[in-house]
Formats: sequence, structure tokens, C-alpha cells
Amino acid sequence: MLKVLLKKQLTEVFKGYFFDAKKNKMRSKGAIIRYFVLFAVLIVGFLGGMFTMLSLSMCGALTQAGMGWLYFLLMGMIAVVLGAFGSVFNTYSGLYLAKDNDLLISMPIPPRTIVAARTAGVYIMAFLYSATVTVPAAIVYLIRVPFSVKALVGSLMMIIIVSVIDLILSCLLGWVVAKLSVRLKSKVFFKVFLSIAFIVLYYIVYFKAFDAVQGLLANIAVYGDAVKGHAYPVYLFGAVGTGDLRAILIFSAVLIALTVLTFFVLSKTFIKIATSGGESPAASKDAAAVKTAGGAKQGGVFGTLVSKEFSRLKSSSTYLLNCALGALLLPALGIFVLIKGADLLGVMGPYLAGFPGWQTVIVCTVICFGAMMIMISAPSVPLEGKTIWVLRSLPVESKTVLFAKLTAHLVVALPAALICSVCCIVALRPSVTDALFIILIPLVYSVTNACLGLVLGVRNPNLNWTQEIVPIKQSMSMLAVTFIGMGVVGAFAGLFFLFGKGAPYVYLTCALALFAAVSVLCIAYLSRGGARRFAKL
Repeated sequence: MLKVLLKKQLTEVFKGYFFDAKKNKMRSKGAIIRYFVLFAVLIVGFLGGMFTMLSLSMCGALTQAGMGWLYFLLMGMIAVVLGAFGSVFNTYSGLYLAKDNDLLISMPIPPRTIVAARTAGVYIMAFLYSATVTVPAAIVYLIRVPFSVKALVGSLMMIIIVSVIDLILSCLLGWVVAKLSVRLKSKVFFKVFLSIAFIVLYYIVYFKAFDAVQGLLANIAVYGDAVKGHAYPVYLFGAVGTGDLRAILIFSAVLIALTVLTFFVLSKTFIKIATSGGESPAASKDAAAVKTAGGAKQGGVFGTLVSKEFSRLKSSSTYLLNCALGALLLPALGIFVLIKGADLLGVMGPYLAGFPGWQTVIVCTVICFGAMMIMISAPSVPLEGKTIWVLRSLPVESKTVLFAKLTAHLVVALPAALICSVCCIVALRPSVTDALFIILIPLVYSVTNACLGLVLGVRNPNLNWTQEIVPIKQSMSMLAVTFIGMGVVGAFAGLFFLFGKGAPYVYLTCALALFAAVSVLCIAYLSRGGARRFAKL
């Protein structure tokens, strides 16, 4: 039975690559190959290439100095952060909110078997994200040092150990959220708050550890071997990658014990939590619909559709955390800039003095990156699932439905971006022209990001899902909009330093015009081709 459930779980993760939900049939071999090539380009080419360059910049100097452990420590810390970010919200929704939980529990299947299959999906996502760092780091290390079985084993163990750490962190958060939410009436916002608190605590610990490592690096010539004594567990983590047998055995033993304990706790509490009447996307939407029918004022068609999108967003902690977190981060970033922004730009000033307008570009880049993390529109069509026939049966044009989804995204994204822009202007006091760009570019980019996400969601929707996390985080459209957004924001900054040095305002104007043009093209597509495609889903 475990084999069958594992196969089912793996099929759900990669279902969009093999199965065309619109045509209700398997994709052709050519289409499958194209999807996986795109996946490889996004994961291996973009992230993998970026961390390969980072590995090349550090590996040679550190290994020649006899500090290969420090190289793996730094790359391992980055991998743990990236892997945790990629999978930290998967456990709760994937384990406790799957639509087929009731069916599986009613069957003679041990809870541990269900939990094992569910956590396999969490592990896959954690591994995919962390491996984009650890695999390039291992390859570069094996190229730079003389080949040995010890180095090969250490590199492979580092890849495995980092992914297991991410799995344990994700399961821990999912279990804590589920355990506490059982006792609460208003669950969704509590889960969001608790998850954000966990992330904040996690990254505080991470940056404190990173600062400690930097402090040790600054005194490496003085302390020498004493570095290992100052942070021995941290040293052991890095030493795993070099093939240190002692470090491998210690970390393996500790992680095996923690994994067994995590699995035991999840198995023992699974049935009680999963059947406790927790958050159910379908139930939440039904309840919202009943409440609206019973006590809300009658409104226009478009306003009702927009309200429906917000009802879904508010009823799902998974949706909120994965697709609307940027709406909280942007105001927080604005407050941070009010406090520390001038000091940070002052530190960067001497290095970028030869690039007029660099402050405006850096500020716009940071705000656009925060806006990119708001991805409400991208999964909004796939989230309709098998109930999409309800929307199609209404006497409403398809483009009206799509623009309601787009509006819901913009209502969240635009105020958050504007607040952050205003805070940056107040803190940095730029010229009127620079201030205008700091406001306009993030706002227009937010529209571009919303439009692009909705276009990708319409073109490649996975409507046959049993876990809400699938359309929200594991679909091709979400993967594409994430990496396209990162690429666009990165290119916006990178191209300026390559080509925009002599005419910063011309560059910013061209970037603004490009974002606006892409938005107009996407809106035109949604009005016609996208609407026709949606009507046929």
C-alpha cells in the first residue's frame, strides 16, 4: 500500500507535466519533454547557474587555505534557507488538508503509511530547492580538489543532510500549526501569524549564526584552529561536505533520531488532527457563500466576483502564506528603510558612485522583488478545481471573471507597493523625478506581475487536484511566474549597471514603458484569447 500511495503522491506533484487537464488525456512525449526542459531551464539553469557562480567564487580560495569545511558551511546555510522557504508551508496543507484524507482514513491503511506518503511530497519540494545550491557546490568542490572517495561521499552526504534538515523544519511547523489550530475557532489568521512568527524566528537565528561565522572569518588568521572550538556544531555541519567521517556519523545519527521522532509524532496525531474539523477549502467557501446569501447586501456582478476571490484567500492559510506574504513584507520593508535605509545606501555609495541614479534603481529593484512575492492571480484559476463549472454556468462573461481575479490581486499588491515606495521617499529624500520613478515603476511592475500570473494560470491550469498545495505551489504556472519574476527583477538591476550608466532616466523610462507594454499585451490576451480558453476549461 505504501508503494501505491507514494506513486500517487509523486504523480500529483508532477501531474501537470504528464497530463493535460483541459483535454483530459496524457500529453504527447514531445510536450512532456518540453515541460521538463522548461523546468530544467528554470531550476538548473537559473538558480543552479547562480549558485554555481557563487561556488566558483568561494571554493578555490577556501579549499587552498585548508578550509573546505567553511565553504560547505556557507553553501549549506544558504541551501537550508532556500529549501526551508520552498517547502516550509507544504506540510500542514499537504498532510492535514488533502481532499482524500477522509477516504484514506476510512480504508484499512495505517496512519503511518499515509503520513509517509504525504511527507514524501514535502521532501521532494525541499530537495528540489536545496539541491539547486548543494549540487552545484558539490560539483565545484569535486572539480577543484583532488578526487577521492572521501570527498565524493562527503559531498553526497551534504546534499542528503541539508534536504533532511529542511524536511524536519517543514514538518515541525506543519505539526505545531495543526496542533494549535484544533483548539481555535478562527484558525486561518492564527496559522498565518504563527507561520510568520516561525519564519521570523528562524531567520533571526540564521542571521545570528551567519554573523557569528563572519566574525570568525574576520579573525581567522588570529584564531586558526580555535575557530572549530568556538562553534563546533557549526564546524561539524561544514565538515560533512569534506568527507569528515566523525562529522558524517554525528550528523547522520542526530538527523535519523530527529526524523524518526518527527515521523512518530506525526503518525500518532494524524487521525485526531485530520478529523478535528480543521480548515477545509471547500467547507470554507460553502460557509462563506451561506453567510453572504443570508446577510450580505446585494452588489454588482463584478464586485461579487471580487469578493468571492477575497473569500477564498481569507479562508486558506496556505493561499495567504504562499501568495500574499509580500503584502506584509513590503510595509515592513518600508519601515525598515525609514530606520536603516539611509545608512545602508551610505555604505553602498562609495562602491557605486560611478553609476548616477543607482539609488533609485536599487530601491525600485527591492520594492519590485517584494511585489513579485505577491502571486494571488497565478493560482486563482487552478484553485477553482472541479467546481469551475459553477463559474462557467453563470450568466457572466469569462473576461469579467478573469478581471475580477486580476482586481483581487491588485487590491492587495498596489497599496503594499505604494506604502513601501512612500516610506523610501520619506527616508531617502530623492529628487522629484527620482521619487516619481520610485512610485511608478513598482506600481506598474505589480500590474505586470499580476497580469502575467493570470495569463500563465489560464494557459496551464491543473483543475484535478486533491491537495490545495498543488495549484498553489507545485504547478508549472506558479513555478514559471516565480522564476520569470525573479529573472525580470534581476535583469532590471543588472542591465542598468551594464548599459544604463550614462543615461539613468532614459533607462528607467524604457523599463517603465516595457512593463506597461507587457501589461497591456497581457490584458488584451485575457480579454480575448484568455477568456475563450477559460470558457472551454
